[in-house]
Amino acid sequence: MTSNPISGLIPRGSLGLKLLLVCLLVLAMGAPLLIVNGLVAERQGRAAQVTAEIGAASGGPQSVGGPMLLVPYQRNVETTDDQGRTQRRIDRGTYVIFAETGAADASLRVEERKLGIYRAATYRSETAFTAAFDPAATLAGVDESFRFDWPQARIVMFVSDSRAIRNAPELRFATGAVALMEPISDLSLAAPAPDYARPGIFSRPSAPLPSQLVAFAAPAGFGERPAPFGVETRLDLSGAQRFAIAAFAQDTSATIRGDRRDARAEGYFQSDEALQNSGEGFVVSWRTPLVGRGIEKAADLASFNLGQAAARDMAVSFVSSDDVYQGVARAVRYGIMFIGIVFLAVLIFEAASGRKAHPAQYLLVGLAQCVFYLLLLSLTELIGFAAAFVIAAAATVGLLAYYAGASFGSRQVGLRALGGLAVLYGAMYVLMTLEDFALLAGSLVAFAVIAATMIATRRIDWYGRSASGSQRDE
Repeated sequence: MTSNPISGLIPRGSLGLKLLLVCLLVLAMGAPLLIVNGLVAERQGRAAQVTAEIGAASGGPQSVGGPMLLVPYQRNVETTDDQGRTQRRIDRGTYVIFAETGAADASLRVEERKLGIYRAATYRSETAFTAAFDPAATLAGVDESFRFDWPQARIVMFVSDSRAIRNAPELRFATGAVALMEPISDLSLAAPAPDYARPGIFSRPSAPLPSQLVAFAAPAGFGERPAPFGVETRLDLSGAQRFAIAAFAQDTSATIRGDRRDARAEGYFQSDEALQNSGEGFVVSWRTPLVGRGIEKAADLASFNLGQAAARDMAVSFVSSDDVYQGVARAVRYGIMFIGIVFLAVLIFEAASGRKAHPAQYLLVGLAQCVFYLLLLSLTELIGFAAAFVIAAAATVGLLAYYAGASFGSRQVGLRALGGLAVLYGAMYVLMTLEDFALLAGSLVAFAVIAATMIATRRIDWYGRSASGSQRDE
């Protein structure tokens, strides 16, 4: 009988051939991991949808703009056509004048609302605003062709969703006068016309900014000439997930405090100090000067989108329900690496014990680890990532350690597998929680495992020639 020439190169008992087969099995485990990853994405999308529905009932993410002054104007404009004829027209519009200084102090009471297994952070906010205006000084450099109608001036504020306002906001002037603020529908918050250019300004308006804002206003109570004045007001409203205060003044100070610890500061501007957590909750403050704000002291609403002021905000947000999926998604991304590590450990047990594991056993070990991610996902939705990881990892490590000891017929092998897998899943948990350094930690773990494998197998006869030679001698 003719012998197979390849068998002389790679004998039947070759660990090298087994290693190649194990690598193929690791790649095959990518298929169930892809299914798990798709399931994580689906559940995360569903959680985001339900969270938005819960939050919408409370007002959704709120952006609040403090007192600003709106002044109507008329302006005579002369243009010359191609034939040299002069044409005159009257332009009408509105100027927005920002307060010289403004302050906002918001207090939030946060609670969670649930729908099934999903939840959203909702809040009730009470915000006190103060603003000081000097209209004449602010408009000192404006073109003289603008004729302002001061008796029709109004003080305006805006929110993202006025349905969530829980009080009737009143303006209190320094003189003691009080004015009730009412909704207005004649204020356009849309982008300006693309063919509009301000006098002396040759650039066109910037691209449109978000302008889903609802405005309400009260008369400023001016005579023919404005004088410096100050106002204060209080706004109570509800919302969900995020609360933001727009930089409504030339120099704006804002403080947001709340009774919940899992808040983070965000927004267009960074806070002066890091968010402070205490046993009672959190507090964070900002101060935004005129130059840092990046918006003029006053602007023509024909060329300025008031939504730009809303985009310059100072905000806090709360952990949403879909954030719990981030750890699971990160764990699945590293799934192939950890399955490969376990397969390498099994191969080393084979070489050290002299017993052989069937490829079907490798598949069962890989599938058990894939089921770990399903357990992690389902438990995370109910009890959070940390507790879910401990339970799922303990169940998987116990199962794999028992299977290793039974398959190799050795309690010692089972105990070693238990210790090694416990360390491995502990490293996985650390890797999942190191959000900013996950790549570095994963690289170090992979290098350490490869180095340990190379050291442990440095004297292994990968070709298995000695075993095959002794069999032929017999």
